[in-house]
Amino acid sequence: MFLIYFAYFLLIKSIYVHSELFTSTTHLTHLLNTEIELSKQLETYLKKEYERLDQVEKFLNVIKDEIRQAQGNGDYYFGNPVNAYLFIKHLTVDWYTVEETVSVEISKTMGDNWLFPSFEDYTGSAVGLMRLQDTYKLNTSDIANGEISSNFKSRKLSALECYDLGRIAYTSGDFYHTLMWMQEALDHLNTEPNNTAVNKINILDHLAYATSQQGNVEHALAVTEQILSIDPDHVRARNNKDHYEELIRNKRLTAGDDAPTLDLFPAMDKLDKIDIKNQRPQDYLEERERYEQLCRQNESKLDPKRAAKLFCRYRHNNHPYLLLRPAKEEQLLDQPALYLFHDIISDKDIEEVKRLASPR
Repeated sequence: MFLIYFAYFLLIKSIYVHSELFTSTTHLTHLLNTEIELSKQLETYLKKEYERLDQVEKFLNVIKDEIRQAQGNGDYYFGNPVNAYLFIKHLTVDWYTVEETVSVEISKTMGDNWLFPSFEDYTGSAVGLMRLQDTYKLNTSDIANGEISSNFKSRKLSALECYDLGRIAYTSGDFYHTLMWMQEALDHLNTEPNNTAVNKINILDHLAYATSQQGNVEHALAVTEQILSIDPDHVRARNNKDHYEELIRNKRLTAGDDAPTLDLFPAMDKLDKIDIKNQRPQDYLEERERYEQLCRQNESKLDPKRAAKLFCRYRHNNHPYLLLRPAKEEQLLDQPALYLFHDIISDKDIEEVKRLASPR
């Protein structure tokens, strides 16, 4: 009888042990699925970290190259308006983007202890660049390609950087510069096949609106057709297409039967043949043209008869101090009158004024 009970005990024990082993194996199999998912999540995390670090590294390389060129040569480097604009952009828009990916400690340290330009400084530098473009009649492509003049060379702007300039003009209602810079952004994008920083549709969308505001309805329609060829479901483009077609129909009716036929659906290969108007705003035009002409004026371009009338002299205006040491006056222009005074203060005093005026 004892042997029967003992055998029964061994049987129960064996079943319990195997059951525990089976349960553990099943549980571990489920845990393997957990480990697989954990592996996937970590791979995704590492990919994002690599992308984040790659973004930081690219920004670091850009500013290190900028430091290399500007350090010890600041007056010349920042005398180039493109360099000045990009420098402000790096410390505002670009840094704000990178700041979101770096540690809180770095962000706080830089924000608490160092001076950064404001967003208004950034937009102001862009507007200043476009003002110089107008004043000296600089070609948009030359600026974008870093070829302002033989004395001023800078790196080539990317499609995104051209787009950003056009976007600033767009938000201020300056469609004259918007049209030029969005077209330049589009041209650069076509040479950057792997560019994902800026969307072609965004460029075309701004370009279409700007050119329509400048009176180029046919061109706006052609650009809108380009948008729809990329994204047929683009809602705003579809609505704008109907609007532009209606404007063209009305233009045809207003012009009468003798008017030339207008192509409502200009083919893509005809886009370059459309005559595009891009007139500057007329606000304060006369005064603006005068000072721009004055800025462009070069004595070598003066008519010889005018140049012969220019002179240098000592001026004292009967002032006691100037009687002893008259000012050296040089006439640069007669109309409008423009004079240059030499040796007013010493080089030492100039450096002191610059030191006092420098940010602390």
